[in-house]
Amino acid sequence: MPNEEILPSLSATVDPPEIRGAALFGELIARGVSIARMIEDIAGPFADERAMLAASFDTAVLSFLSNRRALGLALQADVLAQCRLFRVAGGPGMARSRSAPLRLLAFLAPGDLQMNMPVEFITHHLNVRLDLLFVLPDEALPEILPDHDLAICLISDEAPETLSRLVPLLSRWRRPVLNNPGRVAGGRIESLSRDGIARLFAGSDGIDAPATALRTRGEIMAFLTRGAGIEALLPRGDWPLLLRPEGSHAGRSLERLDDADALAVYLDNVSAERFFLSRFVDYRSSDGLYRKYRVAMIAGRPLLCHMAVSDHWMIHYLNAGMIECTVKRADEAYAMAEFESGFAERHHDAFATLQERLGFDYVLIDCAEAPDGSLLLFEVEMAAIIHLLDPVDLFAYKQPQMLRVFAAFDALLQRSAQLVIA
Repeated sequence: MPNEEILPSLSATVDPPEIRGAALFGELIARGVSIARMIEDIAGPFADERAMLAASFDTAVLSFLSNRRALGLALQADVLAQCRLFRVAGGPGMARSRSAPLRLLAFLAPGDLQMNMPVEFITHHLNVRLDLLFVLPDEALPEILPDHDLAICLISDEAPETLSRLVPLLSRWRRPVLNNPGRVAGGRIESLSRDGIARLFAGSDGIDAPATALRTRGEIMAFLTRGAGIEALLPRGDWPLLLRPEGSHAGRSLERLDDADALAVYLDNVSAERFFLSRFVDYRSSDGLYRKYRVAMIAGRPLLCHMAVSDHWMIHYLNAGMIECTVKRADEAYAMAEFESGFAERHHDAFATLQERLGFDYVLIDCAEAPDGSLLLFEVEMAAIIHLLDPVDLFAYKQPQMLRVFAAFDALLQRSAQLVIA
């Protein structure tokens, strides 16, 4: 690509293919509609080529949602070779409003659902017209894009080259830009990786960011052969430690290892070539249970989106038994009710440090409270989801809380859109 890309012109007449999108599909799945039925519904016949492209894009999304990643990537690559710009169909938020929607243009990178921030699960409930623009390697942006009030970069740290490419382009963009990669982490894209985040917050008052290192299989094998101390692999580390393949998400192949023998067994069973090693922190509460918080940072304000409770250290909301356990749901409801005056207040300085050093307008944080009272930082989640899909009969307390989160995001959009650049 040239050193300085030409800015696209903006036009109100650009009319991209309209997709149904992941948020609508998530809503249908929550209602019990099968993915097979949804694929059948969008299978055609098609009125024109735009409708066919939209259906192809949606089929790729449904493939990702049904864990057919290879198929989804193949379908996505085929459709993006023909069209890189799509408009998400308006949701209930747009239907309820009598005013013109805020026009939001989002920058995305090709990849599965872990590649980009899924803000459409929020904008689905707002009066927002969302256009998705995919930035392809070695290809210039379209010459003409839909005019918009505001742009947002949704690309995660999984595509650092694309983020770096966008830095000079978005510094000259004709509309305000949220999550501008030139401002995030002081413009140092590499700081957004798992090991980069650990370095960024190492030694910060009130924050425990466990030491993390990226190592190759060869480096780990050499360590095992030498019989060296674990600090040779993980500075400031000790047993037990956590190990996961680079690029893994949702706990895939994540294990806690107690010694070198367990590390050797792990390598025999996991075929990846590069791994993140992290110091393990036992963050059990006084009742012996683990509690993990997902916090939205919106314009620097922390808002609780969920809290999962488990007797196991590796917590994911879907496997924590929240649906099955009334007591856990009551625990989460209390956490939401007291979050601003309790958890957020106790960790006020830590959240301020997170905002100052990260620089995101919107991002999700997975964290806990460490035994020493510090904020235990698990991950800066740049492609995690928050939603309004939990069954209301079980999670009635989550509806008003998530609507508050969505309202804060809407306020961020409305406020930022006033910074019009001529």
